[in-house]
Amino acid sequence: MSELLVERTGTIATVVLNRPERLNALTLAMWRELARTVRALADEPGVRVVVLRGAGERAFSAGADIREFPEVRTGRAAAASYDRTVAAALQAIQEIPQPVVAVLRGIVVGGGLELAAACDVRLASEDARLGLPIGQLGVMPGLGECRALLRLLPAGKIVELVLRNELLDAQKAHRLGLVTEVVPVDRLEQRLQEWCDRLAGLSPDTVRATKAVLRLAASGRDESDERYQQLLELVYGGEAYREGVQAFLEKRTPDFRTRRGR
Repeated sequence: MSELLVERTGTIATVVLNRPERLNALTLAMWRELARTVRALADEPGVRVVVLRGAGERAFSAGADIREFPEVRTGRAAAASYDRTVAAALQAIQEIPQPVVAVLRGIVVGGGLELAAACDVRLASEDARLGLPIGQLGVMPGLGECRALLRLLPAGKIVELVLRNELLDAQKAHRLGLVTEVVPVDRLEQRLQEWCDRLAGLSPDTVRATKAVLRLAASGRDESDERYQQLLELVYGGEAYREGVQAFLEKRTPDFRTRRGR
C-alpha cells in the first residue's frame, strides 16, 4: 500500500501520510513524494483546499524515520542532501496557491511539527502533543525546517522548544502560537469540514496572492518587484475581483466557483 495517499472530495484534496504502524514517520522517499504531490495539486484548477493529515488516530507524524538515518543522513554530504529534500517538500506546501489545513491528532513532533508549521491552518484535537524533542538524537533542524517554524514562532521560542525536550499539550501549543484552533476529538471532523467550506468560499486569487505577497515581504522585496506587479495584475485584473466587488455592492454572497484571475 502507498505510504502517501491522495483523496478527493469535491474541491477538497486530502493528502494522507499513510504509515500508522510507524506513527506516520516520514521516510526520505515520502518527503520526495510529498513535494511532487503538492506541486501537482497546485496545478489542479478544481482543487480549492488541501488537507494534510496522518492515517489513524495515534499521530499526525512522529517526524522523520530515524531508522533510515545511518544510511541517508550520516556525514555532511548525505545530511545536506537529506535537508534539501525536506526543504523542497516544505517549500512546496508554503508556495501552493491553495490554503493548506493540517489536521493534528496524537503525536506531532520533529519533522512532523515542521511539516504542520508549513501549512496555513493547524487544526488540532485535544489529544495532540507537539514538540521538538531532538536534543537526545544529536540532530539539528535544517534551514528549510527552521524557515517553516519561523513563520509561527520567534527564534528564541524555537530554541526553547528544543531545550525543553518535552511535548506540549494542544492547549499549550495553541497559546504559544503553534496551533490555530483546538477542538474536542469528537468534533474534529465537523470542524475540519467547516474550515474547508469557509476556505473554499474565498476568492482563490486573494488566497494565492496573500501567500505570495507575504513571501515577497519576508524576503525584503518592495513594490517595484516584478512578481509583485504580476500579482497586482492577477488580482485587480481578474474576474474574482470583479465578482467580489459587485457582490458587495449588491449585498449578496460572492460566487467564486468559476471566477479566476487573468
